[in-house]
Amino acid sequence: MEGNINEKITKAMLVNKENLINIKWVIKQIKNAINNNEKIIKHANEIDKKNNNGFILDFNIINNIFNNIEKEKIIYKNVTLSQKDNEKKIIYGRQIMDIGNVVVINDGSPYIIVEMILRNILAGNSTIFVNNGFMYGTNNLLVQIVQSILEQCNISKYLIQIHITENYDEILSNYSNIDLVICIADHSLQTLILQKSKVKTIVSGYENFDLYIEDATHLDLIDTIINTKLNIQIYINNQLKLDYDNAIYVDNLDEAIAKINYNGNKYSSSIFTASPNNASKFIKEVKSKIVTVNTSPTIERIIDIKQNDLVNEKTIIYPLTFKFSKNNK
Repeated sequence: MEGNINEKITKAMLVNKENLINIKWVIKQIKNAINNNEKIIKHANEIDKKNNNGFILDFNIINNIFNNIEKEKIIYKNVTLSQKDNEKKIIYGRQIMDIGNVVVINDGSPYIIVEMILRNILAGNSTIFVNNGFMYGTNNLLVQIVQSILEQCNISKYLIQIHITENYDEILSNYSNIDLVICIADHSLQTLILQKSKVKTIVSGYENFDLYIEDATHLDLIDTIINTKLNIQIYINNQLKLDYDNAIYVDNLDEAIAKINYNGNKYSSSIFTASPNNASKFIKEVKSKIVTVNTSPTIERIIDIKQNDLVNEKTIIYPLTFKFSKNNK
């Protein structure tokens, strides 16, 4: 995509959000556009995969993302009554407002791109996605499709942008014009961004998984999981004598738990074991939000960043007797 990061941040700041209305309808148009362009997206995805720069998309996961988004009730500019105090003759309400300019530093997973696009549109935020170019063809096409729909709805396409770099200092040096940083990546990148960011920062290990193997009964399933080419860190008990690329070898369960808790992504972890006691210990002691036993750590893929994290709430207080004009909702 054209432009340096300074230009993109400036364009994001200048987005006029007056036409950001009927947001659920906009989301529906984006869903239809992605479904209508499925063949083109799959073609771009196949090129990324052929270039060893991606994994094969599962459109069922994309559809699940849309299904979850369609249930959201926290939407930009929505006003709701929260409390009526008859004794004080006062009504309390709240209005959902945007945070502003959001930078999403990510590892390039299209599922992250799609979900964070939709959630930030719901929140009314201008959003710039920053990654190292992983699955660039697929992600660039998805962003272009969304930008096209935004323009059809008289909304600036610069509400959503993408920037390819690994120079995170360059990005984060613009902290005076960034209102929120979100880092969805592995543990090492999360730690780096937390150290460098000078604004509010949310981190998540979504789409990064930890897998400990101490029993070889399910090797066919394990091979299937690993062959997805997702971001899976493998830990193997030394006694198994298994050979997987980039695996970390441990002497026992305690060492596996310690390494996962220290180096892991804290999103989803799995143990393959024949021991109920070891499974129980793993479940109790691993500090991950999702824990599975003899099952893929990728089976439950729900982003752990909530809509509330992406918005500001404006408190509204007015007397019971106050009359709004007919032009106001």
